[in-house]
Amino acid sequence: RPTIRAAVLTTAAGHGLMILVMNATPLAMHGEGLDLQASGQVIQWHMLGMFLPAFVAGPLVDRFGCRLVACLGGGVLIVSAVVALLGVSHWHFLLSSCLLGIGWNLMLVAGTTQLGQGHAASERARAQGLMELSNGSVAAVMSFASGALIAQAGWAAVNIGLLPIVTLVVLAQVAQGYRQRQAV
Repeated sequence: RPTIRAAVLTTAAGHGLMILVMNATPLAMHGEGLDLQASGQVIQWHMLGMFLPAFVAGPLVDRFGCRLVACLGGGVLIVSAVVALLGVSHWHFLLSSCLLGIGWNLMLVAGTTQLGQGHAASERARAQGLMELSNGSVAAVMSFASGALIAQAGWAAVNIGLLPIVTLVVLAQVAQGYRQRQAV
């Protein structure tokens, strides 16, 4: 079903991109001569970005809907990539990683809520299993890809590579909204 496909795509893309970029971040920082303490601080801010929005993500979904919040999360991921592309200072890494966590949180909450709207109660276990399998598979692929991508193509390529995937999620969400309006 289109709603389930959009939900799974949203969470898998958000989760996979977060893994891709966060695995590459300490490597990129080391390559720029930043020390382990700076990497630790960036990871701390990333964790804040991942979990602090949880207090507002649910109410945002309730007020504006899953599709809009998923697209907002995608937009935050794009801003994260732009910040990363603008420079390689400690502050660029810090802000980019924090934004990456926020975008991940918004996409995860929106996608999981959307999944719940797309299936009957009797299908819950299979739908959740599909989402978890997709998220885990994409995370594993992105984890391996991050090291190879940063070693072969560099930090900019990691962030540029995020853009078409986020665009795909936004297009899927827009298409799902269009389908729902046509059905009414």
